[in-house]
Amino acid sequence: MRDEGYRWWVDRVRAQFKLYDIVRIDHFRGFDSYFAIPAGSDTAAGGRWRPGPGIDFFRALKDELGPCEIVAEDLGYLTPSVRQLLADTGFPGMKILEFAFDTRDGGGAAYLPFSYPANCVAYVGTHDNDTALGWLQSALPADVAHAREYLRLDPAEGEGWGFMRAIWASPADLAVVQMQDLLGLGSEARINTPSTIGGNWRWRARPGFASADLASRIHRQLELYYRLPGQLG
Repeated sequence: MRDEGYRWWVDRVRAQFKLYDIVRIDHFRGFDSYFAIPAGSDTAAGGRWRPGPGIDFFRALKDELGPCEIVAEDLGYLTPSVRQLLADTGFPGMKILEFAFDTRDGGGAAYLPFSYPANCVAYVGTHDNDTALGWLQSALPADVAHAREYLRLDPAEGEGWGFMRAIWASPADLAVVQMQDLLGLGSEARINTPSTIGGNWRWRARPGFASADLASRIHRQLELYYRLPGQLG
Protein backbone atom coordinates (compact mmCIF):
# COMPACT_ATOMS: atom_id res chain seq x y z
CA MET A 1 0.00 0.00 0.00
CA ARG A 2 2.85 2.38 0.76
CA ASP A 3 4.32 1.78 -2.69
CA GLU A 4 0.95 2.72 -4.21
CA GLY A 5 0.65 5.89 -2.15
CA TYR A 6 -1.97 4.21 0.07
CA ARG A 7 -4.40 4.52 -2.83
CA TRP A 8 -6.94 2.03 -1.47
CA TRP A 9 -7.10 3.76 1.94
CA VAL A 10 -7.22 7.24 0.46
CA ASP A 11 -10.09 6.26 -1.85
CA ARG A 12 -11.95 4.67 1.03
CA VAL A 13 -11.65 7.76 3.24
CA ARG A 14 -12.61 10.00 0.31
CA ALA A 15 -15.79 7.94 -0.14
CA GLN A 16 -16.57 8.22 3.58
CA PHE A 17 -16.40 11.99 3.45
CA LYS A 18 -19.00 12.01 0.69
CA LEU A 19 -21.39 10.62 3.30
CA TYR A 20 -20.23 12.10 6.60
CA ASP A 21 -18.89 15.38 7.96
CA ILE A 22 -16.73 13.60 10.53
CA VAL A 23 -15.14 10.15 10.20
CA ARG A 24 -14.02 8.03 13.14
CA ILE A 25 -11.08 5.69 12.57
CA ASP A 26 -11.71 2.52 14.54
CA HIS A 27 -8.75 0.72 16.16
CA PHE A 28 -6.47 3.68 15.53
CA ARG A 29 -3.59 1.94 17.31
CA GLY A 30 -3.32 -0.43 14.32
CA PHE A 31 -1.79 2.37 12.28
CA ASP A 32 1.11 2.38 14.74
CA SER A 33 1.45 -1.39 15.11
CA TYR A 34 -0.80 -4.38 14.62
CA PHE A 35 -0.79 -8.04 15.59
CA ALA A 36 -0.49 -10.20 12.46
CA ILE A 37 -1.70 -13.80 12.62
CA PRO A 38 -0.78 -16.20 9.79
CA ALA A 39 -3.72 -17.16 7.58
CA GLY A 40 -5.18 -20.53 8.52
CA SER A 41 -4.00 -20.37 12.13
CA ASP A 42 -6.34 -21.87 14.70
CA THR A 43 -5.00 -19.61 17.44
CA ALA A 44 -3.13 -16.33 17.72
CA ALA A 45 -0.10 -18.01 19.28
CA GLY A 46 1.91 -17.75 16.06
CA GLY A 47 1.23 -14.07 15.55
CA ARG A 48 3.62 -11.21 15.96
CA TRP A 49 3.54 -7.44 16.14
CA ARG A 50 4.34 -5.59 12.96
CA PRO A 51 4.76 -1.85 12.40
CA GLY A 52 1.83 -0.03 10.83
CA PRO A 53 2.16 2.77 8.28
CA GLY A 54 2.34 5.42 10.99
CA ILE A 55 2.32 9.13 10.24
CA ASP A 56 3.38 8.47 6.63
CA PHE A 57 -0.16 7.35 5.81
CA PHE A 58 -1.83 10.34 7.42
CA ARG A 59 0.49 12.72 5.60
CA ALA A 60 -0.44 11.04 2.32
CA LEU A 61 -4.11 11.35 3.26
CA LYS A 62 -3.75 15.07 3.95
CA ASP A 63 -1.83 15.60 0.71
CA GLU A 64 -4.67 13.97 -1.24
CA LEU A 65 -7.75 15.23 0.63
CA GLY A 66 -6.57 18.27 2.54
CA PRO A 67 -7.49 18.75 6.22
CA CYS A 68 -10.10 16.19 7.30
CA GLU A 69 -12.39 16.04 10.33
CA ILE A 70 -11.20 12.71 11.76
CA VAL A 71 -11.69 11.26 15.24
CA ALA A 72 -9.23 8.61 16.41
CA GLU A 73 -10.62 5.69 18.40
CA ASP A 74 -7.69 5.49 20.80
CA LEU A 75 -9.22 3.17 23.39
CA GLY A 76 -7.65 0.07 24.84
CA TYR A 77 -3.97 -0.66 25.45
CA LEU A 78 -1.97 2.33 24.26
CA THR A 79 1.81 2.40 23.99
CA PRO A 80 3.87 5.62 24.03
CA SER A 81 4.30 5.31 20.26
CA VAL A 82 0.51 5.18 19.76
CA ARG A 83 0.12 8.31 21.88
CA GLN A 84 2.85 9.99 19.87
CA LEU A 85 1.14 9.08 16.60
CA LEU A 86 -2.12 10.59 17.85
CA ALA A 87 -0.28 13.76 18.82
CA ASP A 88 1.47 13.91 15.46
CA THR A 89 -1.82 13.65 13.55
CA GLY A 90 -3.52 16.27 15.70
CA PHE A 91 -6.72 14.20 15.66
CA PRO A 92 -8.98 14.25 18.71
CA GLY A 93 -9.08 11.04 20.69
CA MET A 94 -12.02 9.58 22.62
CA LYS A 95 -12.95 9.78 26.30
CA ILE A 96 -15.61 7.40 27.68
CA LEU A 97 -17.10 8.53 30.99
CA GLU A 98 -18.26 5.05 32.00
CA PHE A 99 -14.63 3.88 31.82
CA ALA A 100 -13.71 6.35 34.55
CA PHE A 101 -15.61 4.34 37.15
CA ASP A 102 -15.71 0.80 35.74
CA THR A 103 -12.90 -1.26 37.25
CA ARG A 104 -13.79 -4.05 34.80
CA ASP A 105 -12.42 -1.76 32.07
CA GLY A 106 -9.46 -0.55 34.07
CA GLY A 107 -11.03 2.69 35.29
CA GLY A 108 -8.88 5.67 36.03
CA ALA A 109 -8.59 9.43 36.15
CA ALA A 110 -7.77 9.69 32.44
CA TYR A 111 -11.49 9.23 31.76
CA LEU A 112 -12.72 11.66 34.41
CA PRO A 113 -13.96 14.91 32.86
CA PHE A 114 -11.53 17.20 34.68
CA SER A 115 -8.64 15.54 32.83
CA TYR A 116 -10.06 15.80 29.31
CA PRO A 117 -8.06 17.90 26.85
CA ALA A 118 -10.03 20.30 24.69
CA ASN A 119 -9.01 18.30 21.61
CA CYS A 120 -11.08 15.20 22.31
CA VAL A 121 -14.56 13.77 21.87
CA ALA A 122 -16.34 12.93 25.13
CA TYR A 123 -18.97 10.20 25.41
CA VAL A 124 -21.03 8.78 28.25
CA GLY A 125 -20.68 5.52 26.37
CA THR A 126 -20.44 4.39 22.77
CA HIS A 127 -22.44 1.80 20.84
CA ASP A 128 -20.28 -0.86 22.55
CA ASN A 129 -21.23 0.25 26.06
CA ASP A 130 -24.37 -0.08 28.13
CA THR A 131 -26.64 2.93 28.48
CA ALA A 132 -26.03 5.13 31.51
CA LEU A 133 -28.99 3.67 33.42
CA GLY A 134 -28.09 0.17 32.27
CA TRP A 135 -24.54 0.65 33.51
CA LEU A 136 -25.81 1.71 36.92
CA GLN A 137 -27.73 -1.56 37.13
CA SER A 138 -25.00 -3.86 35.80
CA ALA A 139 -21.69 -2.45 37.09
CA LEU A 140 -20.04 -3.51 40.33
CA PRO A 141 -21.71 -1.96 43.40
CA ALA A 142 -18.53 -0.16 44.49
CA ASP A 143 -18.09 1.32 41.00
CA VAL A 144 -21.71 2.50 40.95
CA ALA A 145 -21.30 4.09 44.39
CA HIS A 146 -18.18 5.90 43.17
CA ALA A 147 -19.99 7.24 40.10
CA ARG A 148 -22.98 8.39 42.10
CA GLU A 149 -20.80 10.23 44.60
CA TYR A 150 -18.42 11.76 42.07
CA LEU A 151 -21.10 12.87 39.61
CA ARG A 152 -23.55 13.88 42.34
CA LEU A 153 -26.24 11.82 40.66
CA ASP A 154 -29.74 12.78 41.69
CA PRO A 155 -32.87 10.75 40.90
CA ALA A 156 -34.84 14.00 40.79
CA GLU A 157 -32.68 15.20 37.91
CA GLY A 158 -32.43 11.73 36.43
CA GLU A 159 -29.22 9.81 36.98
CA GLY A 160 -28.63 9.44 33.27
CA TRP A 161 -28.82 13.22 32.91
CA GLY A 162 -26.10 13.49 35.53
CA PHE A 163 -23.78 11.48 33.30
CA MET A 164 -24.57 13.68 30.30
CA ARG A 165 -24.18 16.84 32.35
CA ALA A 166 -20.65 15.77 33.26
CA ILE A 167 -19.43 15.52 29.68
CA TRP A 168 -21.29 18.66 28.57
CA ALA A 169 -19.51 20.55 31.36
CA SER A 170 -16.11 19.07 30.43
CA PRO A 171 -13.44 20.87 28.37
CA ALA A 172 -14.00 18.48 25.42
CA ASP A 173 -14.56 20.31 22.14
CA LEU A 174 -17.23 17.77 21.19
CA ALA A 175 -19.58 15.79 23.43
CA VAL A 176 -21.68 12.93 22.06
CA VAL A 177 -24.62 11.29 23.81
CA GLN A 178 -26.79 8.45 22.63
CA MET A 179 -30.50 8.88 22.11
CA GLN A 180 -31.12 6.03 24.54
CA ASP A 181 -29.62 8.11 27.35
CA LEU A 182 -31.67 11.16 26.39
CA LEU A 183 -34.76 8.96 26.55
CA GLY A 184 -33.77 7.46 29.91
CA LEU A 185 -33.62 3.87 28.69
CA GLY A 186 -31.82 0.94 30.29
CA SER A 187 -29.94 -2.14 29.09
CA GLU A 188 -32.88 -3.20 26.93
CA ALA A 189 -31.87 -0.37 24.57
CA ARG A 190 -28.18 -1.21 24.39
CA ILE A 191 -26.89 -1.20 20.81
CA ASN A 192 -24.10 -3.78 20.97
CA THR A 193 -22.40 -6.14 23.38
CA PRO A 194 -18.91 -6.90 22.01
CA SER A 195 -17.90 -10.53 21.46
CA THR A 196 -21.52 -11.71 21.35
CA ILE A 197 -23.67 -12.94 18.50
CA GLY A 198 -27.37 -12.20 18.09
CA GLY A 199 -29.53 -9.47 19.51
CA ASN A 200 -27.17 -6.64 18.62
CA TRP A 201 -27.74 -3.54 16.48
CA ARG A 202 -31.52 -3.88 16.72
CA TRP A 203 -32.57 -0.91 18.80
CA ARG A 204 -34.58 1.74 16.99
CA ALA A 205 -36.25 4.90 18.22
CA ARG A 206 -40.01 4.43 18.04
CA PRO A 207 -42.18 6.92 16.16
CA GLY A 208 -43.03 9.86 18.37
CA PHE A 209 -39.96 9.46 20.56
CA ALA A 210 -39.20 13.18 20.31
CA SER A 211 -41.17 15.74 22.27
CA ALA A 212 -41.13 19.50 22.74
CA ASP A 213 -40.30 19.04 26.42
CA LEU A 214 -37.28 16.85 25.62
CA ALA A 215 -36.07 19.27 22.96
CA SER A 216 -36.42 22.18 25.37
CA ARG A 217 -34.51 20.35 28.08
CA ILE A 218 -31.68 19.44 25.72
CA HIS A 219 -31.50 22.99 24.42
CA ARG A 220 -31.29 24.40 27.94
CA GLN A 221 -28.51 22.00 28.93
CA LEU A 222 -26.45 22.85 25.85
CA GLU A 223 -27.06 26.55 26.41
CA LEU A 224 -26.03 26.23 30.05
CA TYR A 225 -22.71 24.61 29.14
CA TYR A 226 -21.99 26.84 26.12
CA ARG A 227 -22.42 24.12 23.52
CA LEU A 228 -24.82 25.94 21.22
CA PRO A 229 -23.41 27.28 17.92
CA GLY A 230 -22.04 30.79 18.24
CA GLN A 231 -22.14 30.99 22.03
CA LEU A 232 -18.38 31.34 22.35
CA GLY A 233 -18.13 33.94 19.59
